[in-house]
Amino acid sequence: MNLNIPSEFHKINSMPEDPANSIAYGKQTQSSNCFLIMYPINSQSAMPYENEIAVIDGIHGALADTQGLVEVKNGITKNQKKYIYNIVKSKLEPSGMQYILTMHIDMKDYTINVQSFFAETSMTGFRDTTIMNKMINEGKIVPPNMDGWFKDPYDENYKKGLLMNLSEQSEYDSMFPQHPLSEIRSFIKYVVENN
Repeated sequence: MNLNIPSEFHKINSMPEDPANSIAYGKQTQSSNCFLIMYPINSQSAMPYENEIAVIDGIHGALADTQGLVEVKNGITKNQKKYIYNIVKSKLEPSGMQYILTMHIDMKDYTINVQSFFAETSMTGFRDTTIMNKMINEGKIVPPNMDGWFKDPYDENYKKGLLMNLSEQSEYDSMFPQHPLSEIRSFIKYVVENN
């Protein structure tokens, strides 16, 4: 199993309960803490590479009240490997957010399953607050009801759980490069361009 990942991720010891043949990595920045594990799975267990809708529907059906769907995308890596991934956010206690990436990459005989957990540290909610205030000042959202701030990215009628908010759109990643969601998207970009 060979997958190129960014060099700032450091290999860490696997735990006894980790899946067979898994490799674990960690990374810490001023604003996020990351744990990443990857291991081979049977290709029949992979998410359907060509069917984002099925993945979205499956996630919608499984989300807890403290979770929300942020993104589902598929494509082909630089070396012509099919991939699909999803990002789900999950509320941390007592505060902050964790972004969970599940990414499957087709290696023909098997699939690489990448699971990573990027959690907010230090100033939690900074990205949300900054973009919310910007949008209020521009008149794009209006307190107190904040219509349009929270919405599922794929189904405006889906209202369950902790919906994605506008600050979590990828256009704001460059303003907050060390935010865990920006880190996840940067990781995905690297994997796609280097495998």
